[in-house]
Amino acid sequence: MLLMSSNPLTLVDPPIRRRYRFRALYCGPDRETFDQLIDHMEATEGCRVSPAEGGERVLVTTRVQLTWVPAFTMEEAKASLATLFLNLIVVDLRWADDPVEHEARIDKARALLKMLDEVEDIESRYGFHRIIVLVSGPDGPRIDNLLIELGGRGIRHVLKERRFRGDETPSGFAGRLVSLSEELLLAPRSGRTALCCAGGGITAIYFELGALKCLDDCLATGSANDFDMYFGISAGAVVTSLIANGFAAEEFMAAIAGFEGGRIPPVNLSLARLGHLNLADMRARLRQGARDSVRALVRGLRGDAAGPSLDSAFLRATSLIGPPFRSDNYEALLRSLLTSPGATNDFRRLRRPLYVGATNQDTRRHVLWGDEGLKHVPISKAVQASLSINPAFSAVEIEGAWYEDGAVTRTSNFTEAIRRGADLIIVLDPFLPYHSKEPGFSNRQGILYNIDQDVRSLSFTRFETARNLALRRHPEVRSYTLLPNNRLRRLISENPMDHRPYLEIFRGAYLATLRRIQTVRYRLDGDLALHGIRLNTGDAEAIADRLQAAGDDLKFSDFFVDGEVRLRTPRLSLERLCERLDEAS
Repeated sequence: MLLMSSNPLTLVDPPIRRRYRFRALYCGPDRETFDQLIDHMEATEGCRVSPAEGGERVLVTTRVQLTWVPAFTMEEAKASLATLFLNLIVVDLRWADDPVEHEARIDKARALLKMLDEVEDIESRYGFHRIIVLVSGPDGPRIDNLLIELGGRGIRHVLKERRFRGDETPSGFAGRLVSLSEELLLAPRSGRTALCCAGGGITAIYFELGALKCLDDCLATGSANDFDMYFGISAGAVVTSLIANGFAAEEFMAAIAGFEGGRIPPVNLSLARLGHLNLADMRARLRQGARDSVRALVRGLRGDAAGPSLDSAFLRATSLIGPPFRSDNYEALLRSLLTSPGATNDFRRLRRPLYVGATNQDTRRHVLWGDEGLKHVPISKAVQASLSINPAFSAVEIEGAWYEDGAVTRTSNFTEAIRRGADLIIVLDPFLPYHSKEPGFSNRQGILYNIDQDVRSLSFTRFETARNLALRRHPEVRSYTLLPNNRLRRLISENPMDHRPYLEIFRGAYLATLRRIQTVRYRLDGDLALHGIRLNTGDAEAIADRLQAAGDDLKFSDFFVDGEVRLRTPRLSLERLCERLDEAS
């Protein structure tokens, strides 16, 4: 929707103690036009302007300090967009005395908007809701057509100069731009953050823990335990159920590494245990198969022509093969952790909401445990349903319905986070295929490897499509997806249920996450600051040096700055609840 501004010239808001700092990119024809516009802003009541380094100008009002960064060429605009966190972009398409030159400016603006829109990484796309286009001209119908074109490109804010009507001065127009800029910069935000974790087996749990450990080490304020909402599917549900309860990622890492003395005792996620075998289901299917065989034999002896054909007999025989494993032991393990002192196995008692995605096996619809009307099921049971991927694990019965892995119908529930008001979302998705540069590599692998790779490709393609569409519909949402690099993908996907390479996956996840944070830091710094969170990657960089230097002699202690294991122990959900009750009383 295209909005025309009618903001008044004079800023009438009273001075306030806190002045917010922002940065805006001005894209216009030349230095003279830029300086004239900024100079005219100073005529607005309560505004003053001062120069800054690199030709920038600083506008100070009673409410904001806005640094204007000029760009007069496409190359200058690209450089600023690639290195600076920009709260606003202003594109100046006001009338030039020469109609040919004016059309040339419009063509340059089209190229700029196309560059902003057609990015390879949708998460780096600049939100068009934070772009203001300035227009004017003596040809009314031409300007109207331009407004329609801009609206079609997703531009929501256009400021039309009224000097050709003779009722506005340059200072008056500049004042309206100041007012509109303040309105956009200080617009109320939902202020909600979300962590969305996808699935991918035991190796996915390892990746997500390593990534969250790195994220914790990079945050100067806050931690992975301080998101406003948590969404987990399959392996991601295991991780988020603990993080939402208040356990630190490194506590679960320590337990997997066999470290004694933490709040989580040592755990073994190996599937190679007799207790995981789905023996009851095997016996039931064999009994049913025996009964079917006897019936078929009797019909044959009687000469019953209506007996089963060879094809139907073969198809019926396939039902004898069921999932070889049950997930009960994993549920029991998680239940023991979530019922330990201070933790909770009840969605309703969590400090921050947790949503666990599963799939109804019969209706093939996604179910979001923890949502309204679905909070009464124990968290551990919901997670069990979410991780029970067929054909490895049998489905889980809950209240007369059967549920299986949530990844069958969703990848990360990214869109559910947006629907609940999140405007900053961190996504962890280790379920990606390995990209081989060697022709024929996949063809030489076995059937299980290729089935796994096909499912990974389908899952990530589904996620990318849904995410890209959602971010275009909601440009106010900022998203950062943390993925394994290609080398780590090969290790993760060799056997997603392999419990052994935890240290190597922890390390790969940690290093990949730090590289991603360093790459997008110019944007991430600003997005986190809007939520009161600060980055400091010093400790993470020191740990990364230790991890890289460790080589094949990697130890769990290498994930700590000085090589000594000192686990973070955030307050658990019920401990925080008791504190709030004590404060209230």
